[in-house]
Amino acid sequence: MKSRMNFKKYLIISFCVLAACVIISVLFKYPQPGVADQGDFDRVMGASGLVLPDQNKNNPDFQRFFNYTVTDYTIKPYTFIGFGITLFSTSMGYLITAIGFLCRILGSDTFKTGYLAAAYAVLYTFALAVIIKNLNSKNKLLMIMLSLLCLFVFFDGNYLVWFNSLYGEPMMLTTLLLYISSLVYYQYHRYVVKSGEKEFRRIVFTFIAAIFFMGSKMQVITALPVIILMQVKIFRENRELLNRRQFRTLIILSFVLVLYPMELHIVNGAINKDIEYNSVFYGILKDSKNPRQDLIDMGLNPDMAVEAGKHSYLDPKEYTKYAPRTEITEKEFYSKMGSGKLVKFYITHPIRLIQGMEYTAEHAFFTGTSLGHFSREYSEKPVREFNRFTYWSELRGELLPKNLAFIAFVFLAVFAVSIYTYIKNRGFQEARDKVYILWIVMFIGLIQFPMPFIGNGQADTTKQLYLFNFVFDIMLVVSVCWCIDRLLKLVSSVGKRNLGNH
Repeated sequence: MKSRMNFKKYLIISFCVLAACVIISVLFKYPQPGVADQGDFDRVMGASGLVLPDQNKNNPDFQRFFNYTVTDYTIKPYTFIGFGITLFSTSMGYLITAIGFLCRILGSDTFKTGYLAAAYAVLYTFALAVIIKNLNSKNKLLMIMLSLLCLFVFFDGNYLVWFNSLYGEPMMLTTLLLYISSLVYYQYHRYVVKSGEKEFRRIVFTFIAAIFFMGSKMQVITALPVIILMQVKIFRENRELLNRRQFRTLIILSFVLVLYPMELHIVNGAINKDIEYNSVFYGILKDSKNPRQDLIDMGLNPDMAVEAGKHSYLDPKEYTKYAPRTEITEKEFYSKMGSGKLVKFYITHPIRLIQGMEYTAEHAFFTGTSLGHFSREYSEKPVREFNRFTYWSELRGELLPKNLAFIAFVFLAVFAVSIYTYIKNRGFQEARDKVYILWIVMFIGLIQFPMPFIGNGQADTTKQLYLFNFVFDIMLVVSVCWCIDRLLKLVSSVGKRNLGNH
């Protein structure tokens, strides 16, 4: 037992050291890379108390969007109103505000995205280390392989480079890993250590991680049903151990978990309108053979077919009549359109849904970006290529088939094996609970796959698939580890059989 504990300790230390080496070589080696703003940063800046420095705002030659990274921002003085805005904004704002507060204490009013990248890196590495340490695998070779796979896959440069930006994607991935790690940690102490002394604290950790994940980006609200189911399961498992104060605390956290992501959608109403416009005009109508009939099927004015194929970010002059957020569009489109009509259209037009999914599949498995990766001070010519430790993303992009059949096959195969594992481990709840975690992660990824096209048309598809690609990578790592485990057990069984024959 002591030998195994020492092995785990040295494995985790080695994992963290190697992870730090990769992170430093990818993110903090000169020139420091990042991802240029495509217009998303203002929302985060407003929620986090950041503004552009005066020298940038007053510089007519300053180029902020698409081509170059901007890493330095000014921290506004803190006010109660500012804290209130942060409280009801993206959970990313909490992390930025905490870093900004520390900067203020140290006498600086400058926030650098490099600070945020360092915070993400620590949390990201910590979450993976907790998962590896608490999976309760008795096979040392399997744990080594898992650690190496995590380093190769999840520390790919095309994942890490987003850390040095104000995009919500890294917060989304980091908090998902923190949620998975909180569940693994909870299960390990419930079934292996069997220590109930700090059970309530571990349950609270799962709730907090879930809340931060649900608040990371609006698109993850689709994960709310399965997150709630898992938290209800944990609640029920411990209901007899909770005192009244602990019970009330978990009830409050449950309300926050449900209401927080819904509140984010209300606060970001303007963005929702853009998405709604794209879903119809740049999605359903874009390649439609009969856009007027599609509009009639949705109960909308067929005259709006003149805008078919247009998204909500064009110059106002490019719209014929129904430009986004105008009075006539509000009357004829926004007031009559809703998620229910969108869902109903695809249910009644399944071929169109499949065509949309085929389009989405063609854009899967790409986590890079064509946005600029370096500052203008480093290069006047925008640098769009990035190749620091990007071996996995390049391999994945070249080898994995980008079609709907392949994606469906992988999900069905992993699900079938997981059901077999679940049934086989009847009476062994620890193994079954690990399967539950896998199912949650699979559902989060699966529901993300159709969302880019259904919810936003053909706008920004690859970026919207960022979480799906990450979940798909998790499934691949789990699948490879499962195959390694089966192979090792087979070799061990054959070895014992041969030994017995002799």
